[in-house]
Amino acid sequence: MRSAALLSWCFLVCGLLPAQQVPSASPTFAVATIKPSEPDAVAVTQIRGNRFATEGTTFVDVFKYAYSVHPDQLVGGPEWLRTEKFDILADPETEKRPSSDQMKIMVQQLLVERFHIAMHHEQKILPVYALVKTAEAPKLTKSTADPNGIPVVGYSPGGTLQVGNATMANFATFLQRFVLDRPAVDQTGIAGRFDLVLRWTPDNFRANGKPGDSQEDASAPPNLFTAIKEQLGLKLLPEKASTDVFVIDRAERPSEN
Repeated sequence: MRSAALLSWCFLVCGLLPAQQVPSASPTFAVATIKPSEPDAVAVTQIRGNRFATEGTTFVDVFKYAYSVHPDQLVGGPEWLRTEKFDILADPETEKRPSSDQMKIMVQQLLVERFHIAMHHEQKILPVYALVKTAEAPKLTKSTADPNGIPVVGYSPGGTLQVGNATMANFATFLQRFVLDRPAVDQTGIAGRFDLVLRWTPDNFRANGKPGDSQEDASAPPNLFTAIKEQLGLKLLPEKASTDVFVIDRAERPSEN
C-alpha cells in the first residue's frame, strides 16, 4: 500500500460521476487562479462553500478527484504533471453550491482549458481490487445526511479513513485515491449512503505512527485487509480487469490567470 503524502487531517469533498448522468447545464468557473505551491505545502483538496480549492497538489492529484480514477489510469504526458505542485482557487459563476457531479465536470473543464490537455481513452488490463461482501452481514451505518449532498472524506496516513454520506462506489474510490496501490471497483451490490470509519495499521507504520519501528503493539489496529473485513464486513479481492485509461497526448504548464 502507499499512503498519500499528507501530514495532517485533510477533509475533502468528493463524489462519483454516475455513468450517463451528466447534468445538461453544468455551471462553470467564473474566476480561477492556478499558481505554483510553496515547497513545503501539504496536499489538500477542498470545497470551501461553493469554491474549489487545493494546495500542494499535482495535476495528477486533481485529475484523480475530477475523474474518480487511480493514478495507474493516467498515462503519458510530461513528468511534471506528476511532480510539480500547484495551488488552485476557483469560484463558480453562481452563488449556489454546485452538486458533486457538477463540481467534478467544472474541474475537468478547468484542467483541460488551463493545462491545454489533449487526451484519449484506451482499455487496458490492470490489476484492481474488487470490494465485495463477505458471508457475514455488512457492518455499515446508514447516513442521515441529505442523500443529494456531497460525500465527504477525512484521511490520515497513520491509518484512518472516515467517510460520510458515501455510497459503496464512493468508498471504493476513496480507497483507491488515498490508500491502495491499484484501482478499486465496487462489486458489493449494496445501495444507499453510509457514514464509515476505518482504522488500520499501514505496512510501514506501528500504532505510534513512526515508520520503521519494529516493536509490535497488541492494541494497534490490524492491517488494511483485515480491518475492512472485521470493521465493515467487506473484503478486497485482487483481480485483473479491463479498465478505462486516460492517455495524455499534450499538456502545457498553466498561466496564473
